[in-house]
Amino acid sequence: MSQRVGIERINLYGGSMSLDLRTLAEARDKDPDKNVSELLINRRTLLPPWEDIITIAANAAKPIIDEEIAEKIGLFIVGTEGSTDFGKPISTNLHEALQLPSNVRNFETKHACFSGMAAMDSAIDWVASGHNQGRKALVIAADFSRVHMNTKQEFVMGGVATAMVISDQPEIIEFELGKRGNWTTNIYDTYRPTAREEMGNNETSLFTYIDALEGSYNDYVKIVEGMGEQIDFNTYFKKLVFHTPFAGMAFQAFRSLNSIANSGKKKSELRTDFETKVLPALRISRQVGSCYASSNYAGIVSLLLSCDDLQAGDRVGFYAYGSGAIGEFYSATVCPDAGEKLQKLQIIEKLEARYQANVSEYEENEAIRDSYVENPDFEPDFSKPAGVYDKCYKDAGLYVLKSVREYRRKYGWS
Repeated sequence: MSQRVGIERINLYGGSMSLDLRTLAEARDKDPDKNVSELLINRRTLLPPWEDIITIAANAAKPIIDEEIAEKIGLFIVGTEGSTDFGKPISTNLHEALQLPSNVRNFETKHACFSGMAAMDSAIDWVASGHNQGRKALVIAADFSRVHMNTKQEFVMGGVATAMVISDQPEIIEFELGKRGNWTTNIYDTYRPTAREEMGNNETSLFTYIDALEGSYNDYVKIVEGMGEQIDFNTYFKKLVFHTPFAGMAFQAFRSLNSIANSGKKKSELRTDFETKVLPALRISRQVGSCYASSNYAGIVSLLLSCDDLQAGDRVGFYAYGSGAIGEFYSATVCPDAGEKLQKLQIIEKLEARYQANVSEYEENEAIRDSYVENPDFEPDFSKPAGVYDKCYKDAGLYVLKSVREYRRKYGWS
């Protein structure tokens, strides 16, 4: 059995287009300052007609999967709640796109926003068991929102993909094996009953999110104390990463966890602690909107690219959540020079360089995307938004959707 398991490589792809939420608020006759300050989202990701779950997953993975790494992949799992097919897993499409070896076990996981964590847990256990026989796992979490035009949910939509190589040679974070608490229940808080509909109750979802946080954290504490350790909540975790259906949810989660853990902090102290321990983890979610299954991974990338006070060996606590519902609380430690290695991928720079769509372009783009849902035959419109394909994709080596014929999807590198 391996005693060390963690993320060896990680990359994030937030698309090529974004929408400023202040601009959207003004177009919807809402207070832009209030909207942004409450949700803590500045911009959200938009996908042009030629991108989907498969393309954003491939574009997240390609920069970290060179030929040497590809040959060592033995397990490949994709976590998503937005698959393009109810039977065929998108891991097979991506296996081809990334030119992985034939002898790779691959599958897709689904549990709402927990899908990415379910995939990660499977990879961690596979490597830790020794059944990997020296091989590595590739985990991708990828999701994008449905169309919610002119609704209150419109402001918390978005999407992102993260790709991670999991091995017994971690270079980014090392998971603390065995330190993993869970809690589950059966509830309809948010759900996707069809390929087009996305249903939910905001109040129910909030309460269930907090219930799952309490249940999974208490389970985590019980497990850790069973290992002979005592947890002082104020000092045990250097940073905290929460699931972010929208970035503003993280403060409510942090406040609740302080109460659950009996931290003894006064209300006046919570905001300062939040800005130190949690806010840096929201850097990317504030630029892409809802992170879905990538929440925890966008969080650790944000921390490592933002915090000067994170040192090798520092412990980070994570809370993953999926509607339906499940919560998981776990921890990992930072590897040496992790931030410097991530800097080379220019993740933040690429997010900042995205095409800024106006509201009219956004509305037209969403209408085009919606027309493709369950459409058996179409070719993506590469002309809209005008100039975006030539500026952001032509000869850029990005994966794009070429056509759909009898529901069979054809892709290629630009």
